[in-house]
Amino acid sequence: MKPEAEKQTMEFGSRRIPYRLYRADRKRLRIVVSPDLMVDIFAPRFATEEEVQIAIKKKAPWVVRTLDKLEAYQPLPNPKNYLSGETFMYLGRQYRLKVEYGFRKPAKLLGRFLYVWVKDTPDTQSVKKSVEAWYRKRAHDTMERYMEKCQAVAAHHGIPEPSWMIRNMRRRWGSCSPSGRITLNTHLVKVPVQCIEYVIMHELCHLKNHNHSKAFYSLLTCCLHDWRQRKETLNKFRLS
Repeated sequence: MKPEAEKQTMEFGSRRIPYRLYRADRKRLRIVVSPDLMVDIFAPRFATEEEVQIAIKKKAPWVVRTLDKLEAYQPLPNPKNYLSGETFMYLGRQYRLKVEYGFRKPAKLLGRFLYVWVKDTPDTQSVKKSVEAWYRKRAHDTMERYMEKCQAVAAHHGIPEPSWMIRNMRRRWGSCSPSGRITLNTHLVKVPVQCIEYVIMHELCHLKNHNHSKAFYSLLTCCLHDWRQRKETLNKFRLS
């Protein structure tokens, strides 16, 4: 169970940055800036308040740079009206929604358009259901394909085959539970393939190293030598 967070604010120049502070059984302070611009700080359970604040102050410039960098990126398009002409992302490319009158059938990608057929074109709820069903199917098929590909590489480095699932997540592209279950964000199907491979391999490496230690990054580099470039590309897609 995740420990309860204490809401605080750090200052850097004229900026006041809210963050959530967690106390945990760890040796060093860790700061996570999420794609949704949320700042989470994980501090050693028995560190004094003064020690924690000194460590946070040292990290403040990095936090500000990271937030500024993320804010410069556009969030993934998140259409809410489900009308013809709206933009949807798939594997890093933009596609236009095209709602057509006709007997309802599964949505289909044709050229640079995502076609949806409904009996009543103003029925946006039916359009939404068709689009969401299309994304779920594409996400499952895509993650399954690249999980298999990444696992084939990971197996050579002693990483076991995981149990995994996909679901919508607001703040993370992927996660690995202490029990070794990997969860991938359905929205991953919207970003480029190289980013999908990066997230999957990142989570697979957590099966051997449940942290972000030097050993973890060494293993990740062995499995995916250009992971830094892939991560940089992924950072350009901010979850809305």
